Amino acid sequence: MRAPNDYQQFRQKVDLMLDNALSQEARDEVMRTVNANPEYLALLKKERNFRDFVRNNVVRPKVTPEFIQSIKEKIKIN
Repeated sequence: MRAPNDYQQFRQKVDLMLDNALSQEARDEVMRTVNANPEYLALLKKERNFRDFVRNNVVRPKVTPEFIQSIKEKIKIN
C-alpha cells in the first residue's frame, strides 16, 4: 500500500483525467502509473464504473423555462 498522501494525490489526478482536465502529458503519466501498479488500476476502473453508473442511471428532473425565470427574478439585486 502506498502512503496515504500519494494515494490521495493520485486519486485527484484520476478525477482530473476523467474530467478531461489534464494535458496529454499528464494523462500519459497517470496511465504509466496505472500500468505499473495494479492497485491504481483497480482505482481507475472503479471510478470509471461509478461515473458510468451515475451517468446512465441517475434521472435528472426536467426544469421548465418558467421555473428558471422565477429563480432568476428572485435572485436579482435591486
